[in-house]
Amino acid sequence: MDRVLVPIDGSSQAERALEEALELFPDAEIVALHVAQVTSFPADRERTPYELARAEGENVLEDATEIAAERGRTLETVLTEGNAGREILEFVRENDVDRVVMGSTGRSGVPRLLLGSVAETVTRRSPVSVTIVR
Repeated sequence: MDRVLVPIDGSSQAERALEEALELFPDAEIVALHVAQVTSFPADRERTPYELARAEGENVLEDATEIAAERGRTLETVLTEGNAGREILEFVRENDVDRVVMGSTGRSGVPRLLLGSVAETVTRRSPVSVTIVR
């Protein structure tokens, strides 16, 4: 593997997927992708929901960078906006990705019901192999 994409949403499942990718593919370039999505309207009236979602995404990607650094690795981070499934698939198609490693579940509760199963969407439609981590 030359390039492995790990979608990161801040969940423990996504963290495990990142750890698994770092372990399974020691020589590959790892790319952590966070898709900022607005699923609720926050109480913070100073910033727009998208600004808050992007700020959360930046924090999630910083955490991913720290996880990689603890293992002596670096990774590329990408923050985008939109529908998670579509954005992940678009990134795979446009960025020479060899494999996707992702958690089997991420967000839970109402946001997950509204967004659908991202892992299922990616697994069904990805042009490259997808490894699902529990």
